[in-house]
Amino acid sequence: MVLYFDMCCLKRPFDDQTQARIALERTAVLALLKAVDQRQLRAVRSLAHELENSRNPNPRRARAVAAWLATLNPMEPTPEGVINRAITLQQRGLGTLDALHIAWAEYLKVDVFVTVDDDLLARTARMPDIMIGIRDPVALVMELSL
Repeated sequence: MVLYFDMCCLKRPFDDQTQARIALERTAVLALLKAVDQRQLRAVRSLAHELENSRNPNPRRARAVAAWLATLNPMEPTPEGVINRAITLQQRGLGTLDALHIAWAEYLKVDVFVTVDDDLLARTARMPDIMIGIRDPVALVMELSL
């Protein structure tokens, strides 16, 4: 199974863990990352990750995320089809970076786009032409029995 992690997932381990939901999502994200490291799952990255991570105001978190992303697939220039798909998704109500991430995930033919963004989960659930599965990490860990 090939995963594409939204940046909010990759940042989750660095968030305040005093809220039960955040702690639960952190545990799920870490379980998925461990499964990737153990080659039970595969993850891919895109230039959208690089762009969003470059805007991270926390240098320690940005370095940690960049180091993990660097272990994944080689980077490639953004194809015109990805740009066009991102524009379409943006016109349908997704934010610019969300649209770009999903367009990349579709291009990379991932099985599941993983996000903790409730708004993104709700919006994409109403878009029947999304060509990939979109799950929150807790649901995915339960589904995979990790």
